[in-house]
Amino acid sequence: AMGENLFDNLDAIAGREDGQAHWAARAPFRPEASFDLMLVPRVPDWWDHDDSRQALAQIEAQDWVESVEQSGDAVRLRLTDEWVAETGAALAAGGGGADRDLAAGRHYAVYFWGANTTKALHIGHLRNLAIGNAIGGTLAQGGARVEHRSLICDVGRSMGEAMAGIVNSGRDQQVWPDGDEKSDHFVGYCYADYVKAGRAASGTEVDGAEDSVAREASVYDDKADELMMSVLAGDQGALELWSKTRAWVISGQRKTLARLGVAFDKVIFESDFLPEVAELTNQGLSEGKLYRREDGMVMYSTEREELEEMPLVRADGLPTQHMRALAYWAAGPELEDVTSLQVCGTEWVAHVTCRRKLMDDLGVSGSANGYGSSKGGGYPTHDVFHGMVARQKRAITSSEEGALLIDDLVERLEEEIGADPEHRAVRAAHPHPDRVAAQVALAFFLLQQTSKRVEFEPPKLLEDKGSLGWDLVRAQAHRGGAATLSGPAPADPAYRFAVVQAQMYRVHLRSAVE
Repeated sequence: AMGENLFDNLDAIAGREDGQAHWAARAPFRPEASFDLMLVPRVPDWWDHDDSRQALAQIEAQDWVESVEQSGDAVRLRLTDEWVAETGAALAAGGGGADRDLAAGRHYAVYFWGANTTKALHIGHLRNLAIGNAIGGTLAQGGARVEHRSLICDVGRSMGEAMAGIVNSGRDQQVWPDGDEKSDHFVGYCYADYVKAGRAASGTEVDGAEDSVAREASVYDDKADELMMSVLAGDQGALELWSKTRAWVISGQRKTLARLGVAFDKVIFESDFLPEVAELTNQGLSEGKLYRREDGMVMYSTEREELEEMPLVRADGLPTQHMRALAYWAAGPELEDVTSLQVCGTEWVAHVTCRRKLMDDLGVSGSANGYGSSKGGGYPTHDVFHGMVARQKRAITSSEEGALLIDDLVERLEEEIGADPEHRAVRAAHPHPDRVAAQVALAFFLLQQTSKRVEFEPPKLLEDKGSLGWDLVRAQAHRGGAATLSGPAPADPAYRFAVVQAQMYRVHLRSAVE
């Protein structure tokens, strides 16, 4: 009666007149703990404060509290078996919709995926997909209206390289790639071959991935540039090849997304905002916010150390990633009454910071409606940055050759599960056995600190302890089998642990919405 769940009850009981609590409840980190909760005093030397001792006495007097054990500063609390049984039964019955008041009536647009239309998705993209999908799912659980959106790069230097690679393969006249080869894999191979050949011809050796924006800022006068400029000029043959290349990649990537169980409500192409690119370029030059270099490149002087000069438009008129992103967020279509979040890697922090500054300088920030960023610079409302993914201490990026593809990872997991009798039994009992491998792969990133780089270790994905994805799969398989979640006795430590941890869900969900 005093709160929404166990932790709200404890906060209400332990409150002070100033609205703060004397005690903070913490759930145990392991199921074998002999207690259900630890109470952490918020007041130093709490035993010298009558109101702190009274709050503890009030907690101990609750009919759902079996005992309170004090040892020095540590205060441990055990719940009654009756409370555990009743709460666990309600959880097992479903109880869906209980948290839908937290974000009811709100509208969110979560932008992720956002890969280039030049290659298949690799594990560097997997972290972006896992985080974006989790954020969208969390907000939806809180009752919000959520749209998954993706701003797709389909114009620029890399797109020209993919098209040129297809021409060099001799298969540019095909309606669709032959055989069982996935269409995005085919385009990715063509793209990689063209880039590799270009590096060999120029004698350029690249250690890791080149800066994609820096590459976009150079004019190469090669087949890739020729094709991309023909697209911008409206050449019919080039447009057909460009449309075909984009369709092949998007189709293949969508198959990967479907296998992961990740769906998108809206896909936006950067090429649709080329008119805005021209408008912003003309405005910036006329107002003196932008300048044209001697070589013809349109630049923005950011006055920031991390990216002193921002290349926006090449001398031949091809916009860089900086300018294409600026054009979309400056236009802000369908964002006037939407809280927008973009998920991207930390390598884009400098870009985002300087792009927001430029939007303010050009007066196109659109923040007055309350849905722009509180830090200025218009849309999106929030940026969610994540560290890069590494394998064997080497970062994985979109332009790196030989990166582990998501399709290959999922196939490998399927084979490993199939080769182990115990793993096969778990998969067979799962309500969606075809999603098991994908769920295991995605969940790997959800226990990692988002802002830090993470070392991806495929061998650990199927460990019985320590793999969030496999733990979830086993739990769902248990529920889908003959046993039910209400079966274990309330005295079972693992069962008590699960029930108490579930009480934390609303606490975390409320925090995420806020």
